[in-house]
Amino acid sequence: VVELYGADTIRLYEMFMGPLEAMKPWNTASIIGPRRFLERVWRLSQKAGGDSLGSAETVFHQTGKKVGTDIESFSMNTAVSQLMICLNAFEALPTVPKKAYEDFLKLLAPFAPHITEELWRELGNAESIHTASWPVFDPAKLESEMVTLAVQIGGKTKGTCTVPRSASEEEVVVELKKDAKLGAHIPGAPKKVIYVPGRIINFIP
Repeated sequence: VVELYGADTIRLYEMFMGPLEAMKPWNTASIIGPRRFLERVWRLSQKAGGDSLGSAETVFHQTGKKVGTDIESFSMNTAVSQLMICLNAFEALPTVPKKAYEDFLKLLAPFAPHITEELWRELGNAESIHTASWPVFDPAKLESEMVTLAVQIGGKTKGTCTVPRSASEEEVVVELKKDAKLGAHIPGAPKKVIYVPGRIINFIP
């Protein structure tokens, strides 16, 4: 398997199979997934050099926190899963800040030590990635500024809307009435409005 796919691929595959303490069937048919993931990480190096994380900022900081916590609790499979989520977010950007890409490589390094070391050197770093300090993430950036609310009429969900986390009930109602689809469902003078910030808004006709 190492000759076919490389040592990093099999390491990543073993960590991703499930909880370390669980029994798992050995089947190399799905090992191509981790291999393709590493190939995508390699290709992402061509986009390193931007100035802003944009829409990927929240998931990037969430990944830093989760991977560190999961490693400490030996939850390697969920750490790898979070790295895959972060890579998806990075790939959606036109460019990725070099430091953010380097920090991503640091998070991946315990699972794929060889490819991360090579990419680290390609980025111009003289010291080994395995002696570099673990990245520090901003707790204030773990939550997105936008949240998705369930929109209900009489307790029945009609759809969802995305609003600023700090939006008041009045602001949410104004935005909903502008919505082409949901606006038609909003009663003009509801008996009651139940608003749970960050979760739901329910109009009682």
